[in-house]
Amino acid sequence: MIGSGVALQSFVLAFSALFSIVNPIGASLIFSQVTAERTHAARVALARRIGCYAALVMLGSLWFGAYLLEFFGVSLAALRIAGGLVVATRAWSLLSAPEHIEARKQEQAEGAEGEEDVAFFPLTMPFTTGPGTISVAIALGANRPAGESRRSCPSSPASRPPPSSWRRRSGWPMPRRTG
Repeated sequence: MIGSGVALQSFVLAFSALFSIVNPIGASLIFSQVTAERTHAARVALARRIGCYAALVMLGSLWFGAYLLEFFGVSLAALRIAGGLVVATRAWSLLSAPEHIEARKQEQAEGAEGEEDVAFFPLTMPFTTGPGTISVAIALGANRPAGESRRSCPSSPASRPPPSSWRRRSGWPMPRRTG
């Protein structure tokens, strides 16, 4: 059993890393646009499914990601470098043409509006849990404190989906206020 100080430190590290990558405020705006024509009950059901799928993707990455890296012979340092390069190129593209990126996201989201099952793709992957979230979860799982089992990991990214699904389910007022 690990101490509460280590558990709190692990939780804060995981939450801050995942919160900045997942961007629940932006995700809730996209969710409100994609589900604008659905009933409240349908939005609640969809938000629950997205939360469950996101938890499964992140927990799978957290628990099994280090094993997959080891199997394919990829070191954690290589994952960090590759992840840093992906984030840097993504940031550069956002700085160069942010309206193009947002227009593409809107186009993808609008294409999903009429479809019946959009919970996994595109709303869970890549909007809620994309490659950045998966790589952070793998890195957190590989660097968990000694003595901490994979089942009781306090740095579990499962702490992220419920607040996001709550915001979606409860009809969070931010999308209505921002237009």
